[in-house]
Amino acid sequence: MKIDILYFDGCPTYRAAEKTLRETLVEEGIEAEVELVAVDTDEEARRLGFPGSPTIRLDGRDPFPEQEERGLGCRVYATSEGMKGSPTAEMIRAALGRSRDEKQFGGGSSASDEEPGSTGVFGVPFRTLLSREVRRFMAVWTQTLLSPLLTSLLYIVVFGYGLGSRIREAAGVPYLEFVLPGLVLMSVITASYGNTSSSLFDAKRERYIDDILISPMTPLQMALAYILGGTLRGFLVGTGTFALAIPLAGLPAEHPLLLVTTALAVSVVFASVGVVAGVLATRIDHIFFMTSIVIQPLAFLGGVFYSVEMLPDPLRVATYLNPIFYAVDVFRFAALGVSDVPAYPALAALVGFAALSFLATVELLRRGYKLRY
Repeated sequence: MKIDILYFDGCPTYRAAEKTLRETLVEEGIEAEVELVAVDTDEEARRLGFPGSPTIRLDGRDPFPEQEERGLGCRVYATSEGMKGSPTAEMIRAALGRSRDEKQFGGGSSASDEEPGSTGVFGVPFRTLLSREVRRFMAVWTQTLLSPLLTSLLYIVVFGYGLGSRIREAAGVPYLEFVLPGLVLMSVITASYGNTSSSLFDAKRERYIDDILISPMTPLQMALAYILGGTLRGFLVGTGTFALAIPLAGLPAEHPLLLVTTALAVSVVFASVGVVAGVLATRIDHIFFMTSIVIQPLAFLGGVFYSVEMLPDPLRVATYLNPIFYAVDVFRFAALGVSDVPAYPALAALVGFAALSFLATVELLRRGYKLRY
């Protein structure tokens, strides 16, 4: 790693930045060439895109990019301890970690592939956080992927085969085929919500949310990285559950594109709900409260195990008021071609709600409400 410290001699804080950087490199066991680069004129400042002294660049990139070039002058950094003239050891450590992660997981990209200090939506900060979110649940795949698949298999055996021996058909299809789309969608909902809610809560509890907040990352990038991580986990669990269902019931896919669109929209909605829950939670039982008291009852009463036509009028009205019912019904239509309500208007409403959920998440992260434990 090549590290440059750009400085203006009129700002002595570059000495503190150099000292902190070298100490952090030793602590992290990183071998790097550190070079002090003096910036003495306005012309040099413009040529180097100099935002102020001191500026640290890792392999040519500023890990704390400025929105504008300020030229010769002293630079200040927003740290967890307030505004300072140089980045803290924690900030430098996080920047070094991001740089190492990019080299290890970034597919061989080099510093020349992206402009220094790029703050595009899909830039280095976004990719680093998304990479962390994916590796977080892949590292414990037996808990995050295998366990939900086994739970879904138990649901299929108990409800599908158990009740299927008593209830031959529902909505004109074999009962086992009827319940499988709802079971797949339940696994998607649980995985998407669980990933983002636990990730945000852990970030607050372990205090590394501070590193994320002071990094050069916008609320849009944060929301997109967290929600994509949760969506990917939900999609993997849903795909695995669907694959398990095929040999058991020969589950078809009448409308494959609609099936994928519905699963993605549901994943985005509940990944967004998970972000909100993780931000607002102050105890871990707040996370489980949403799962056990809100999401699971709505899912079980959302037409997973029955057709709305089988219900008396009062319960039918209650089912129509349940938002999860429409997601389950659209997903069942995509898989089997049968539904209780018009599928495409329900899908349009679901996609619209997914977009609103994402925008609400961005706004919540922008406000920073309760983002520290």
